[in-house]
Amino acid sequence: MPNLLYRHGLLAGLLVAAAAAPVQAAADVLYGRAVAFAQPNSVWDKEWQRTREFLAEQEAVHLDFFTRGERGSEEQMLHDLRRGRAHLGGMSLQGLASVVPELNIPMAPYVFDSTAEVDFVYDNYLFEVFDALFAERNLVLLQWVEVGWNGIYSNTPVRLPEDAAGLRLRGSPNPATQLFLKAIGADSIPLGSADLVPSLQTGLIEGGVSSVIFHFFVTRRYASHLTLSRHSYDTGAIVANKAWFDGADAQQREVLRRAWSNVADARAAVRALTGTAVARMREEGIVVHEPGEAERERWRERVQGIVAELVARIGGNAEGVRDAVFAGKRAFSGGAGGGP
Repeated sequence: MPNLLYRHGLLAGLLVAAAAAPVQAAADVLYGRAVAFAQPNSVWDKEWQRTREFLAEQEAVHLDFFTRGERGSEEQMLHDLRRGRAHLGGMSLQGLASVVPELNIPMAPYVFDSTAEVDFVYDNYLFEVFDALFAERNLVLLQWVEVGWNGIYSNTPVRLPEDAAGLRLRGSPNPATQLFLKAIGADSIPLGSADLVPSLQTGLIEGGVSSVIFHFFVTRRYASHLTLSRHSYDTGAIVANKAWFDGADAQQREVLRRAWSNVADARAAVRALTGTAVARMREEGIVVHEPGEAERERWRERVQGIVAELVARIGGNAEGVRDAVFAGKRAFSGGAGGGP
């Protein structure tokens, strides 16, 4: 089970992290740079602001904040974070999976059946597993970050997997997403975030896979349909450069762990925002399709075997992560997490 201190809070953003060299000063103050990509005035941006205000009252830690994407792409920021040119960051799991590929296992399609199950498994079965894997990459996992269920946005209706056949859809380059798109017959077009809107405008792509909130803030004006497939859960993490974090004293490490909102409160805020976003899109005339159970079963049938394929492809500790995920699911369904 993860250390409860690690789960004291959450942080912000359609998240990304890292970049820039530290400014050293007095030994009794920990200096560093915090980085992320939080949309201005979003729930994550407000969380970063709350964190900034909290740390302003602490004498032990001083951070400079670059949390609206000022430090470049996620790939660049993660590179800098691992090398100590940035020190604390909010990263998407898609980005982190480039250095910790085992993250693809819990991101595989239809691994999770409910939001409550996601929370239970991530908090109680995956935190320590991934903290150890992150440590091998000079990172410390401080907190999971809430983003929400993934869906499919498009310019034509996608009610069932066969409706996606031949559609040019953008998805993250991680294997979990790419295998999902292959399974439903879509033509996967890997694009960076900066190229996403122009590609929708020019017709290079006809839609994509993302969280509901990312779609709301970034792409909703360019796609008239949204399918709430809820095929995978999008989360992120607050991570620190391990050498920097290990060099902090006990008081400074405790301040950093207390810098984020209560987990339950932070999750509730993001989930409320998701509901508001869906309602707003419906008001704007976007067709939002929510599959019934029979339709969801059709989606599940199309992605059978992806977890096994990911384990074989990834290697490393992928089997251990798979076993942890399904042990957590069994515990949840047995009532340990309030499940059925």
